[in-house]
Parts: sequence; C-alpha cells; structure tokens
Amino acid sequence: MKVITIFCAICFTCFTVFAQTREVDSLYENLSYQKTDTGRVIALYNLSYYYHKYKPDSAMLLAKQAFDLSKKIKFLRGESWALNSIANAFHSLHNYPKAIEYFIEQIKIEEKRAIPENIGSAYLSIALVYNSEKEVKKALFYAFKADSIAKANKLPELALYAKLNIGDIYEKADSLSSAMVYTQNAYELSLLQKNGLITGTSLNNLGNIYIKRADFAQAFTYYKRSIPYLTAVEDYNTLAECNLGLAKIYREQGKIDSAIYYARYVYQLASKNEFLARAVDASAFLVKLYKSQDKIDSAFAYQEIMINLSDTIDSKERAKEVQSITIAEEMRQKEIVEAREKEAEERKQKLQLLAIGILIPIFFFISIFLSRRKVNKKLIEFSGIVSLLMLFEYLTLFIHPFVAEKSHHSPLIEIVVFVVIASLLTPAHHRVEHWLINKLSKIREHHQQMRQLKNND
Repeated sequence: MKVITIFCAICFTCFTVFAQTREVDSLYENLSYQKTDTGRVIALYNLSYYYHKYKPDSAMLLAKQAFDLSKKIKFLRGESWALNSIANAFHSLHNYPKAIEYFIEQIKIEEKRAIPENIGSAYLSIALVYNSEKEVKKALFYAFKADSIAKANKLPELALYAKLNIGDIYEKADSLSSAMVYTQNAYELSLLQKNGLITGTSLNNLGNIYIKRADFAQAFTYYKRSIPYLTAVEDYNTLAECNLGLAKIYREQGKIDSAIYYARYVYQLASKNEFLARAVDASAFLVKLYKSQDKIDSAFAYQEIMINLSDTIDSKERAKEVQSITIAEEMRQKEIVEAREKEAEERKQKLQLLAIGILIPIFFFISIFLSRRKVNKKLIEFSGIVSLLMLFEYLTLFIHPFVAEKSHHSPLIEIVVFVVIASLLTPAHHRVEHWLINKLSKIREHHQQMRQLKNND
C-alpha cells in the first residue's frame, strides 16, 4: 500500500511538472511570435503573472522588461500592469517597503489614466501588504479608501473584495464584531454577483470568526457550507484552513477520531499543493492531539515532520530575503544607469536647443550682411524667410515639452493647443516676414544707391 502511495505521488508530481513546463513553453512561444512592442509587453506580463506563485524573482525580472518596453513606447496600461507584477513579487519575497513603493507608482499611472477601479485595486493591494506586516491601522486605511472608491464609482466587484478584506483584517486583529459585519456583507454581495470563490472564502471566514467566539455550532455550519464552493473553484489553501477549523471543533467536542481524520486530511492536502505553512499548522495540531491521547510515537512522528517543515520554511524565507535584497540592488543599479543615460540625453537635447538658439540670430545677421552686399535679391529674401522659420519652429519645439507635461501626453489636447498656437503665430509670422523682407530690401536698395553714387563720383 505504501509503495502504491509513493508511486502515485511521484506520478502526480511528474504530471504537474510536465503540465507547468508545457504552459511555460507555450507562453515563451507566444512571446517569440509577437511582432509589435505592445504584443511583447502583454506576453511578458502573462509570463510574469504565471511565475508569480512559483518563482517571484523570475516574475519580477520579466515584469521589469515589460515595464521598460512599455515606458519606451509610452504604453501606460503596460506600465501599470508591470508595476503591479513587480509589487506583487516583492510582496511574495516579503520586501514590504518595496512592494508598497511599486504599488504607489502604479497608482500614479492609474491616476493619469483616470481609471478608478484600478486605483482602488492598488489601494487594496497596499492594504494586504500592511496586513502582512500586521500594521492594522494602515491596512484598514487603504482598504477603506478602496471601499470608498467602489461606492463613489459604483464598482460592485471592487466593493466585494474591499469588504472581504476589511472583514479579514478585523478578524486577524480580533475585532470580531466589525469582522462579522463586513464578512457578512461580502458573503451577501458574492451571492448577488455569483462569485463562488468569494462565497466560499466568506463562509470560511465567518467560520473563523465564530470559532474565535467559541460558538462551535455556528462555526461548524459555516465551514461545512464553504467546502463545496472552495472545492469547485479549487482554492485548496482556504480549503485546508476550513478543514483544520473542523478538526478544531471536533477536538472541542471530544470527537478525537474525527479531529485526527480532518487534521491528517489537511496535512496531505497542504503537502500535495505545497502550502507549507498550512502543513505546519496541521502537524502542530496533530502533535498536541496525539500527546493528549498518550500516543507518543504518533506525536513524535508529526513533531519531526513539523520541525522539518518549519526548517524548510525558514530556509525558504531566508532565501527569499536574499533574493529580494539582490534583485532590489540590481534594479537600483539599473535605475542609476538609466537615470545617467536619461540625464545625458537631456543634456544633449539642451545643448542642441542652445546651439539652435545661437544659430537663429547668426542667420539674421547673415541676412543683414547679405543685404549690404551685391547679391541676388531672392537670396536675401530666402535667408530672411529661413531665419524666421527657424525662429518660429524653435519656439514650438521649446514649448512642446511643457505642453506635453501639462496635457499628460494626451494627443488630443496637444493638437488642440498647437492649433491654437499656430493660429496665433501664423499671422504674426506673415507680418514679420513681410516687414523683414521689406527692411532687407530697403537696406539692399540703400547700399546699391550708395555704391552707384560712389561710382559716379
């Protein structure tokens, strides 16, 4: 029997790895087929999203590529996606300050795009980061901001997730009355929106609240009701939490066999799906349960499992911290290089503008100089027109960055502004051109007359 179990486990693992490899290959193949920059950004983001759970460091690097390309082609939506992916990767690596930093950068872009739903989602993500840090006040502050945006803009899905997370934050902080109100609201909204994932999660969270209140009958009811929903959506992490709640209730009721059955089920489910923290919780529960029954061998076996799992988690957490620091430093160094390149490019543009600014008066002086010499009248007119055209184009070029910044790079606003400027400059250009040509012509005629008088003398 043991051999069969091991064989099945190996087959399952091989199948899972094979399926994951196929999916990654498919995503990379899709990336190689992309002919446009926008298509490449989307493909890079999809890859980053896939890697988020398995390899947050790879997810971050792919998202950074998507961000750089999006910035280059001024694809704001791609920039927002990439920043969100980078922030989530930092959250997974437990670098909470960096996660918040990148979520805030995403919010700045979404404010430019004026999409309230995305702004609210980013605020909710920040709330989850602060909740991971156990910063309850800050977590609630951002979660309520998301809820306010949902109410003001009538966004039912955002409101659903905001209420669920507010309830969860309150429950983790042991503010059970508030937790009950918001979790119940989330459950009712999930039924209206037919969102099975949130229905199952809400029922599980209500079970958690009631078990903290020592109302085991109600907790049992909510846990049992959540299981079909969680199974249907394959949310095995929450399903493990729910079944461990049932094990705790059976222990309180003195039904030890049932408590052991559910705790072992949680351990197997969590181990198979690599939810190590849940597996540790189940092992710790079984250790205490077996000790209370004087089953020392079983208690010792699960204690050894618990210690090994805890060591594995600790080593993974340390590895994540090292990865996070390394990647953050790599990104910082890259940002320094990019900043220097940008500064060099801006300096180059400023020097070019300065050179053009110096050239314009030189052209005017050349035009005046030519008007004093015996040259063709059309050449003088041409040099005067070129000088004026350079002046007016220089003015347009000079004010373009200011207009682009104030209009948030909106092509519609920019074209309207430049049409207005052109409507003012064009008549002025014609009048100045007419005046300049006349002036140069008079100077030329005057010098011709002076030369004639000199020749006659």
